[in-house]
Amino acid sequence: MIHNIYITQFIINCMNKNIIILIIVLLIVGGAGFYILNSFKGTGVTGGATFNVNDKLNNQEAKTFVVNGENFKFIMNGVNNPDIKVKQGDKVRIEFTSTSGFHDWKVDEFYAATKQVVDGDSTSVEFIADKKGTFEYYCSVGQHRANGMKGKLIVE
Repeated sequence: MIHNIYITQFIINCMNKNIIILIIVLLIVGGAGFYILNSFKGTGVTGGATFNVNDKLNNQEAKTFVVNGENFKFIMNGVNNPDIKVKQGDKVRIEFTSTSGFHDWKVDEFYAATKQVVDGDSTSVEFIADKKGTFEYYCSVGQHRANGMKGKLIVE
C-alpha cells in the first residue's frame, strides 16, 4: 500500500512538471507570435500593397505619350517600338491602347505598369522618372517581350 502511495505521488510530480513545461512553451510561442504580428504595425504592410504617393506626381504636368500595342510591337506616331525620351524628374504619362490582341505596357525600374487590355480598350499609367539611364519598357503578356514587344525609356 505504501508503495502505491509513492508511485502515485511520483506520477503527480511528473505531471506537474510536464504541465509547467507545457505552460512555459506556450508562453514563449505566444509571446513570439505576438511580437511578430505587432512588428508590422505602422509599416504600411497590410493585406494589400500600400504606397505613398509622391506629392510631385500630383503637382507636376505630365509628359504624355500615346502608345498603341499590337501583336509583338508598340507603335507611337507611326514608329515601331520607339525610344521614349524624358528628363530626370519628369512626370511621365503613358496612354496605352491595344489595337490588336491582349497587351500592357510596363517598366520595372519605376514600378510602372498599365492594366492588361484587349482590342480597342485603353488604360494609362503615370510615374516620376526619378533616375537617369536607359530602361526597357515591354509587354508582360506571355512571350510578347521575347518576341520583340519592347522598347527603350531613356531618362536624361
